[in-house]
Amino acid sequence: MTGDNLISLHGKETTGPRWAHARDLNNTAARLLGEGRTTEADATFQAAYRLTLVDDLDPAGHDVRARILGNLSTTAEGLGDTTAALRYADEALTACANAERDAGDRYGTVAVRTSVTIQRAQTYQLLGRLDEALTDLDTALALNTGADGSAEDRLLEITIHNTRSVLLIGLERMEEAEAAARHTLALANEHHPRLAAHPYANLGLIAQAHNDHDTAMSYLRLAEQIHTAAGDTVQAALAVANQGRIAARRGDGDTAERLLATAEQAFLDGEQPLRAAEIRFSRADVAARNGNPDLARSLLPQAIETLREAGHAVALADALGLQGDLLAADTGLEAAENAYLECRALYESMGARYHLARIDMRRAITIADAAEAATDPAVQQHLLQLALYLSLPSALATDAIRHTYAPGQAREQWAATVAIPAMAHALHLVVALRDGALISELLEHMSATVSLHAPTQAARALTFEAFDLPTPAPSADRLSFAASAFVTGTSADFPTPQFALPPRLRVNPNRPSALEPWIEETERRYGFAIRSDQVVDSW
Repeated sequence: MTGDNLISLHGKETTGPRWAHARDLNNTAARLLGEGRTTEADATFQAAYRLTLVDDLDPAGHDVRARILGNLSTTAEGLGDTTAALRYADEALTACANAERDAGDRYGTVAVRTSVTIQRAQTYQLLGRLDEALTDLDTALALNTGADGSAEDRLLEITIHNTRSVLLIGLERMEEAEAAARHTLALANEHHPRLAAHPYANLGLIAQAHNDHDTAMSYLRLAEQIHTAAGDTVQAALAVANQGRIAARRGDGDTAERLLATAEQAFLDGEQPLRAAEIRFSRADVAARNGNPDLARSLLPQAIETLREAGHAVALADALGLQGDLLAADTGLEAAENAYLECRALYESMGARYHLARIDMRRAITIADAAEAATDPAVQQHLLQLALYLSLPSALATDAIRHTYAPGQAREQWAATVAIPAMAHALHLVVALRDGALISELLEHMSATVSLHAPTQAARALTFEAFDLPTPAPSADRLSFAASAFVTGTSADFPTPQFALPPRLRVNPNRPSALEPWIEETERRYGFAIRSDQVVDSW
């Protein structure tokens, strides 16, 4: 953020000479933060805050205190202290309530309350507290809906919808996220063109979720160019980091490492250790994929420590998954499983169902690799059975996720690049275990088509979110407005109404189904239906 990126929320009246020094300190600190001098900014905000610690605080003072506390919440999050970030946000909202109680919106306090609420939603999202984040965004939108349509109100509107887009990505509701991102883009282009970089970056992340790497890279480069032109070096660095992640997905490890290292250094220089830790994890992941596990091992522990201390649930979960992979190669299954299970618990707490299936598949692959290396036939058989117990439900759930997409390119890309490889792994294990009945039914299951008749709304009893491929929070572009904002001055069902879930198949009416118990276990394990209750003969 730079001075040009400051959001000036001047009240309808000045807060007067009594609070002039606090205002000046607050504005100075906001500029320091925009220059990447986070520690100095935090100290200056603290100095401004201390000026409001008086017994006879008037409504103007409460308004000033709220603005300063909102900024302290932002700097605390950037420094990795999410507990303090939430505490400051709550205190800021209390100060807003006190100012509005005695002076209404005389000083523009409603806009401050809106901004603080958005900032708290972003912190909740980072912590994986997604329901609370959604509630705060609904509150902020309601506050903004009643605003007078000023430039500052429009900016807040852009921020709300941008944050909602990021949150919907985190909730794995990709079609809704894309709609929110495009709405944000339209608002930004009309009212604040320099902010268009944020929805462009989010559209890049959504394209990445669909494995459309060329489109993703185009969006991210555009985001970088706009941020750079606006002088926003911090957000430009985030766009560079996202490009590095795309390069890694494309298999270009050298380019990925170069881009990610550049971005990490930018965040270290800007005194934002939490962002730097997110990118350090990405560097470790790229190193592991690029055949350099020693570099991955050297990078990962510090990243995990910072993410764990901050409570950054989403990034920590992925980092623990990588730690499991590395431990499997170093010390064996038991240590790896501990890391995987901690990772899984974080995903489960966030309701990230695809990521639950993904980590179970990683566990299955690790166990299958151990089975391949085993020399005792009994041990090998046992490990293959354990791997199948994880792999097949994961593959069935991943395959069912295609029904969350409307027919089109995204659905086909999901099937080709995610669902089919997952099912191939499970089928390989079934073949290795020589379970002929299960092989037959699984092949029939994979061949089944969807029904062309959707159930009525009343018939849809299951509620859950849709899915995406990547973990969004570390790479999503959150509109970093909060420090400057205080310058004084769902989808309940599958979202594809064209199709119902496919029916269950009866392959052989003369014996119990070999696949049905696996379908039931999948639905129990991941909490959503993968087939309808209808049973049809496959012949």
